[in-house]
Amino acid sequence: MVALTDAEREDFIREDVADFAEWLETGKRMPSATAVEQAHIELEPRLRQEHAIAEANGHRRWTAVDADGSSVGWLWVTPREPGMPPDCVFLYQILVKARSRRRGCGLAMLAALEKLLAAEGIAELRLNVFDSNRPAKALYAEAGYEFVESLDGRSQLGKRLSRTNRVRSPE
Repeated sequence: MVALTDAEREDFIREDVADFAEWLETGKRMPSATAVEQAHIELEPRLRQEHAIAEANGHRRWTAVDADGSSVGWLWVTPREPGMPPDCVFLYQILVKARSRRRGCGLAMLAALEKLLAAEGIAELRLNVFDSNRPAKALYAEAGYEFVESLDGRSQLGKRLSRTNRVRSPE
């Protein structure tokens, strides 16, 4: 994992918008051209705004790279949300590039993130997943995430991070 660059941020936004357009086309049965146009209108401005203020709000974003150094996806982590334990952070987004899917990249990205966070003393990682997103739910289950609470059409999942990777504080 490497820090997100401006160029990678643009790729992240493009891939996110394309995924949303695909969801509109298949999930909402929208014609392809209309779905693409709608995704650009509805999602792209919001993504640009969120990325613009991410760093100032304590968000951290990475590009996940494979052994050859090629980008396979992105991770976005935010500080804990109200009501979450103090030593917890929130996985705001994980996005595996379409060409890298179903090759174990999602699991590898989560494992790398968990190791990095645990080494920093973070004890828990939480995330939200849409109840209808079966592939994502299967990924998180395989990675060891467990149900925390039910939200409106979503579930919050969490995973305790390994103590062996955490930096110990002086006694």
